[in-house]
Amino acid sequence: MSARPFRFRDAVRLTCPTGVSAATLREFRDVVERVEPRVLHHHLREVPLRFTFTFWDYPNDFAIWAANALENRALAERLSVLDAFHERDIELLRERVLDAVELALGEDGSTRPVPSGQEFHFSSSIAVELDLGVEAGAVPELIAQLRVVPATSLYYHLFEGRLRSPKGWDDISLWLFESGFSAPAHRLRDLDIYMASLESCRRVVIELLERDLS
Repeated sequence: MSARPFRFRDAVRLTCPTGVSAATLREFRDVVERVEPRVLHHHLREVPLRFTFTFWDYPNDFAIWAANALENRALAERLSVLDAFHERDIELLRERVLDAVELALGEDGSTRPVPSGQEFHFSSSIAVELDLGVEAGAVPELIAQLRVVPATSLYYHLFEGRLRSPKGWDDISLWLFESGFSAPAHRLRDLDIYMASLESCRRVVIELLERDLS
């Protein structure tokens, strides 16, 4: 038994437009080079919050724009392989985005603008953390609460938790490990959830806990 109960938290997020946009790939590159890290965080890591129930083809805003507005599938695929939750260094992610863009510019060299209305608009977000007032002292209680907490709380614990932990553990896996459930904790930690909707994450996590621990 863990010495502490698992406490469910969440965050309310406010999107903050920067007023900066890009109509060509070269403009996009120039902006990515200089924007604040919180802008990169928003576009690379917060896409799951917009896909609560459905899956998506590309896991970050940059890849989505490359595929849909630029119609550059090769660039979209290169940007899709960036795992923005396992790679915690946002400056390294910036470098990898720029490397992918430079490669695309070298292959194509096109500076044609995207159709009007499809420019990339750069934004950031502000998050205010909330204590949901819900906790679990044992695995059955954890499973029961996972069924009902908001999907945004799953994002807070399963996705962003990996960024808060020095060793990349999400909050739930870390609690399981500290509670003595090493094997299921490692299985949950190693789940590939980067392309999954939040509700599919909920289902998979509950199934794993019920199978291994109920």
